[in-house]
Amino acid sequence: MWLCTNYDKTSDWKVQIVNGAKPMTTILAVVGDLHVNSAVALCPEQMARDDGPTILPSKSQLWLRAQWLQFWQDVATAKAHYQADVVAVINGDWGDVNKHSPYQLLSPNTDDVLNWMQETVVPLRKVAGRVFIVRGTEAHTGGVGWIENRAAQEIKAEPDPNTGNPSWWVLRAEFDGVRVLITHHPGTNSTRPWTRGGAANRAAAMVMDAHYSSDWKPQLAVFAHVHHNEDSFDNHPVRAIFNRSWTLADAYSHRSGFGIRRDSIGGMVVLCDAGQYKVVKRVYRLPEAHPWQN
Repeated sequence: MWLCTNYDKTSDWKVQIVNGAKPMTTILAVVGDLHVNSAVALCPEQMARDDGPTILPSKSQLWLRAQWLQFWQDVATAKAHYQADVVAVINGDWGDVNKHSPYQLLSPNTDDVLNWMQETVVPLRKVAGRVFIVRGTEAHTGGVGWIENRAAQEIKAEPDPNTGNPSWWVLRAEFDGVRVLITHHPGTNSTRPWTRGGAANRAAAMVMDAHYSSDWKPQLAVFAHVHHNEDSFDNHPVRAIFNRSWTLADAYSHRSGFGIRRDSIGGMVVLCDAGQYKVVKRVYRLPEAHPWQN
C-alpha cells in the first residue's frame, strides 16, 4: 500500500511507501498543444519537406525538444521504479495547419505535417504501452480534427469504442480505479493574472453539473487549449487542471498582449493506484533573454 496526496503542487516523483511494499500503479502521462508544424512549437530533430529542403529546428525549438526528451526520460524512470504500465494521452492540437495565418507554419503540405507529427512522438511511444489521442481545435487540426484522427490511425492509438474512430473528443476512462475525464477545450478561461484559477474552478463545477445525475463521476478532469496552468485543487469534489502546452509565444500571443509573459511549457503525470492518485507536474521555463543595453 502507498500513500499519495491528491493536491501536491510540487514536481517530486516520490511517494511514501508503507510497510516496504512497492506500489504497482498505472502512470498516466498527459501532454497537449504540441502544435507540430508551427515555427515556435515542438518538432522532430529535423524536418524533410516533400519538395526537397530539410528544415532544422530553431534555437528555441532545440530547447523545446530537449525538455520533451527529458519529460519522457523521467516517465521512463518512474515506469521502471514503480514497475508500472504507462498510458499516454495527447490532449489535442498535436499538429498545426493554422487556418488563421500561414506565416508561422513550416509547411503547407499536410503529408509533411503528418510525418512530423509521428516523428515527434517517437519518445512517447517508446515509453507508453497505450496511447490515446484527443482531438483539439479545428483551426489548428483541420475540419473535425481530421489530421489528428489520421495521425492517431497511423500510430494505432486506442480507438473510441462508441464511434470506432482512433481519436476521441472526450475521453472518459478509469486507470487503476481512478476516474478521469480528458478533453481539449475547457469551455472557460482566465486570461489575466488576477483572475488566474477562476477558470479551473468554473470548469470543475461544469464537470460536476454534467455528471451530477450519472453513476460515473470523474475524480480528475484535465483540459488543454489555453496554454497555461490552472488548478482547482480540492475546491470541488472533482479536481480540474488546465495543462501546459509545448509551444512558445506566437504572433497571436503577442497581439493579445501575452508576449510579455515568460514562457513555461510542460506536461503532467498522474500516478494511479486503487482509486487514489498523485499529480506530478513537470514545468520547464524558457531561459530569460538578456535585455538590450546601450
